[in-house]
Amino acid sequence: MKRFSILISFFLLFLLEISAQDSTRTGLLYGFNNAYYLSAPIGWVMDNESGKEEGLTAVFYPKGSSWAEGETVMYSTFINFDSTKNETVADIIKGDSVKFKEHSPGLVISRQKPITIGKKKKVPVMGYSGEKESYYENVAYIPEKKGVVLIIISSHNKNGCINHHKDFEALIKSYRFLTDKVNIK
Repeated sequence: MKRFSILISFFLLFLLEISAQDSTRTGLLYGFNNAYYLSAPIGWVMDNESGKEEGLTAVFYPKGSSWAEGETVMYSTFINFDSTKNETVADIIKGDSVKFKEHSPGLVISRQKPITIGKKKKVPVMGYSGEKESYYENVAYIPEKKGVVLIIISSHNKNGCINHHKDFEALIKSYRFLTDKVNIK
């Protein structure tokens, strides 16, 4: 019996250690009308400092890399719906596509396979690749009541989005919306 208690104690300590490691990869992202959690995929860093100048609450990159120098990185942002219109996720996607095309007329836009989160919530994913060989992004559009959460993987290399697709999917699946009652002054 004593031996069983010791084994249980070691097992509980092991679970606490894993839990502690996971909690350092999880963060609360928030802004006007949104607060949600994301967890960095295993082998990735969640950084809440490097993207501040770009207005990003948190950015993600593989361990040993950096936000500024990483070949493939991920980040998240939130777009509020225009309260004077009856906007939808489709409107946000269309707006993004128009803006990207204005900036880069040779841009290739493709609809990617949706990713399912939570209780069968299908998240549309769009692919954007530039006319230059160094611009590739996949963007997941997660609809919420007052806007859309965007989770983006961006790479200077076409294979970056392909090779890190499972990490991108893991980041999306870690998403947990907390509230839209956030007022920042």
